[in-house]
Amino acid sequence: MIVIFGASTDIGTRLSEKLRAAGLPFRRISRRDGAAADLSSGVGVRDVMEDADVVVSCAHARYTQSIVENLPSRPTDLVLMGSAWRYSAVPNKRADEVRKAEADFMACNRNGVMLHAAMIYGGNQENNIQRLLGAIRRFPVLPAPGGGRQIVQPIYIDDIVDCLFVAATTKWAGRHVVALAGKPLSWRAMAKLCAKSIGRRCVIIPVPAFLLLVAISLLNKIRATPIDAGIVQRFGENVDIPLSGMIEIFAVQPREFEAGLRLAVENWRRQGVV
Repeated sequence: MIVIFGASTDIGTRLSEKLRAAGLPFRRISRRDGAAADLSSGVGVRDVMEDADVVVSCAHARYTQSIVENLPSRPTDLVLMGSAWRYSAVPNKRADEVRKAEADFMACNRNGVMLHAAMIYGGNQENNIQRLLGAIRRFPVLPAPGGGRQIVQPIYIDDIVDCLFVAATTKWAGRHVVALAGKPLSWRAMAKLCAKSIGRRCVIIPVPAFLLLVAISLLNKIRATPIDAGIVQRFGENVDIPLSGMIEIFAVQPREFEAGLRLAVENWRRQGVV
């Protein structure tokens, strides 16, 4: 039995569909499905994992400890979603939560894998690329620290789900950590491709990062935007995640950003999102 926490997330939903198509037994655990389990408090968590052979968590990494502490006594493999924030040097609460989750996982006595994914795009709940598309539609120019020349590695949601499927159906020995990412390109190139996908032009102007940080701080104070200042600070970092791990371990070759974006935009247009 495969038990999936966070089953109503984009990733959890697509993984459920893939497991169903393969005829594999699984149980969805989410508040939307009415599951009597709360990862925040731990109430009911042990009960829903009682017969689990594999536990997959598509929920936030902060809930790793709750899952680990409530695992059944039977042998149960773990497949946990983390985040590539784990590799960032920018002081950030999200990065700290993921690092703690990894430490909790590595300290437990169960087999399995934790997956640290870079920016995931293409789902209905993600907002990174959708927010960028919205900005391109509304504004004639986009300000970007350093002109957006830093390297990013966005990864299409189905590539993540393919890795999760392999992870959930693999018999693991020991605990492993694998980073998942798409093929590298500059933020500037990513923005240009986003503009092209909706038939717009995109003019990018370099601005000092501190000016954007001041603006975001002011907007956050008046609650005009929920933007995390850490995202702007990450413009000073190049994402540098080797693709060898996901290719060798999961046999998943991440698709080019333009190809994944085309699929994402087609889906969002059908739903009236863009």
